[in-house]
Amino acid sequence: MRTLNRNYWIFGVFFMLYFFIWAACTMFLSLWLTQEGGLNSTKTGVIFSAISIAAICFQPFFGIVSDKLGLKKNLLWLFIGLLVFIGPFFVYLFPALLKTNIILAAVIGGAYLGAIFNGGVGAIEAYIERVSHLNGFEYGRVRVFGNIGAAASTFVTGHLFNTNPDLIFWIGTGMALLLAVVFSFAKMGNSEPSAVNADKAAAPPKGSTLELFKNKKFWMFVLYVLGVGCIYDVYDQQFAVYFTHFFATPEKGTQVFGNLVTLQIFLEAIVMILAPFIINKIGAKNALLYAGFIMSIRILGSSVADGAVAISLLKLMHALEVPILLVAVFKYISANFDMRLSATIYLIGFQFSKQVGAIFLSTIAGNMYDTVGFKSAYLLLGSIALVFTAISIFTLSGKKMLIVKNVSAQEAS
Repeated sequence: MRTLNRNYWIFGVFFMLYFFIWAACTMFLSLWLTQEGGLNSTKTGVIFSAISIAAICFQPFFGIVSDKLGLKKNLLWLFIGLLVFIGPFFVYLFPALLKTNIILAAVIGGAYLGAIFNGGVGAIEAYIERVSHLNGFEYGRVRVFGNIGAAASTFVTGHLFNTNPDLIFWIGTGMALLLAVVFSFAKMGNSEPSAVNADKAAAPPKGSTLELFKNKKFWMFVLYVLGVGCIYDVYDQQFAVYFTHFFATPEKGTQVFGNLVTLQIFLEAIVMILAPFIINKIGAKNALLYAGFIMSIRILGSSVADGAVAISLLKLMHALEVPILLVAVFKYISANFDMRLSATIYLIGFQFSKQVGAIFLSTIAGNMYDTVGFKSAYLLLGSIALVFTAISIFTLSGKKMLIVKNVSAQEAS
C-alpha cells in the first residue's frame, strides 16, 4: 500500500506540473502567434502543421523506445530536460525567428514543441498508464491531476497574457525544474523488483510491431482517430481566435476565454474521476462513439453560434468528451490488442495518426478561416467528424466484457 500511495501521488503531481506547463505554453498559442508574432491565420496554421510534422517523426520512435525501456526513466528525463528551456525559447529564440524567417521558425519551433508536447505526451501517458497497471490504480484517477494543473495554468495564463506573456514562459521553466525534483523520487527500478521483472517479462517480441500493421482492428481504430479526433484537434487549434470575435475587444475575449477554460478543466477533472466507472459499464467502443458525437455537435454548433453565451456553452462541452476519450482509448487498446505493445499502439495509432492528419488539415483550415470564414470552415469540419463517427459504429470493435475482465485482472495484480 505504501508503494501504491507513493507512485500514485508522485505521478499525479508529475501530471499536474507537466500539463501546467503545456497549457501555459499552448492554450493561447494561436493568439500569441497572431498578436506577438504578427502572423495571420494561414501562417499560424503553418506553425501548427510544423508541430504536427515534428510530432509524427518523434511518436513512432518514442512508442517503440517506450515499450523497450519499460519502467526505465530515461525517456521521461529527456522530456524534462527539454522543458527546462521553455522560457528562453519563447522569450528570446522563437519571437526572433518569427520576425526573420517563418519557415525556419516553423522548423525549429515545430521540432521543439512537437517533441516536448504533441510527440512526448503519448510516451509520458503510456509510461504512467503502465505504472498504474502494475500498482493497481486506475489511470483515469491519476490523470485527473493533469486537469487540475491545466486549470490552474489557464487561470494564471489568462490574467498574465494581456499584461506580460513572458512571465508565463518563465513560470513554465520554474515548473519544469520542480518537475525534475518530483520525478527524482520515483524509484521504479530500485524499489520495486517484482514490478520490474513483470515488465521485462512483458517485453514485446521481435517483429510484433510489423505484425500490428496487418491487424484490421488497428486500421479501423486509426480511421476513427483520423476522421474524428484529428478533425476536432484542428478545429480547436484556432478556436481561441474565433472566440474573441464575440467580444468588444480581443483583450476582453482573451480574459473571458482564460476564465472559461479554467472552469472547463475543473469540470473535466470531475468527469475524469467518473470516466473509468462509466467506460467499464458502457464499454470502450460506446465511449469512443459518445465522444465522437459530442465533438461533432460542438464543431457544428460553433458554426451557428450567435453570441458570447452560446459560444461559451459550446466551449464547456469540451469537458464532457475529452476525459472519456482519453480513458476510453487506453481501455480500447487493452481490450483489442497485445498489451505488450500498448505504448506503440497509443503513440502510432492515436497520437501519430492525429498528427499526420493535422499536417495537411491545419494549413487548409487556416486558409479557410482567412477566405470563407470560421463559420463555414466549422460547418465542413463538423460534418466530416459526424460522418466518421457514424461509420465507426460499424467499424470499431465492441468488447465490453473483455474490458471489464482485463481491468479487474490488472487491479488484482
